[in-house]
Amino acid sequence: MRDWTRALLSHHERSLQRFPNQRLLVLFDVDDTFLDMRLALTGLLRAYDANHASSHFSALDPGTLDPFGRGIEAILEHCRVPADEQPQVLAWFQHKRRCGEIARLAHAPYRGLLGLAAWLNEQPRTAVGINSARPEFLRQDTLRCLNDLASDSRLRFVDELAWFTPHGWRDDVGASKLSAITQAEQRGERVIAMIDSNPAVLASLAAADLGDDRLLLHSADLLHLSGTPRREHRLTHAA
Repeated sequence: MRDWTRALLSHHERSLQRFPNQRLLVLFDVDDTFLDMRLALTGLLRAYDANHASSHFSALDPGTLDPFGRGIEAILEHCRVPADEQPQVLAWFQHKRRCGEIARLAHAPYRGLLGLAAWLNEQPRTAVGINSARPEFLRQDTLRCLNDLASDSRLRFVDELAWFTPHGWRDDVGASKLSAITQAEQRGERVIAMIDSNPAVLASLAAADLGDDRLLLHSADLLHLSGTPRREHRLTHAA
């Protein structure tokens, strides 16, 4: 199986040489790349069970939940939580959400990707940005969450390097992400890689024929990272 992490690092090295007068930009998706809201939501609800000696959520399958963590009320109905207990579950859930617990749970499977993003961001003439399927109204909440998670590094996600779908959940995500890449390049950035969790989005970007200077990667292919890469390792294995 191809080592896609090594492929990304080699591609970055070549891009530094090919585009000496431009800043390189690596774009990351958010959900199922930095965060998995389904696992976080399931984990919080099962923690409620553990704290309240209940078993409402023991059979809850994370794979059936909304990937953006929406619809908590529908989940309570689906799991047959008694109507008079639902306000208590919602209050407990909102308290844990405000404490940041949901973000920590959602991020746990993807720590290696955030570490990779932080490392790339420290390289010469290189920046990291967000190209998300989330709607624009979640911009500030999303950036705040990611920056809290990255607080132990020098990585900061900023407005000018973050793109969200402009019209809400029903946007054509592939078209929106292609538009974001175009906007970045019209501004003078050189987008060299897009890391995304959605194969359909990656396929639509590939069909747009972005050229050999843009690497499209599925986030799952990078999850074997055991830690932050070192520069000398990258130079050793650059093609």
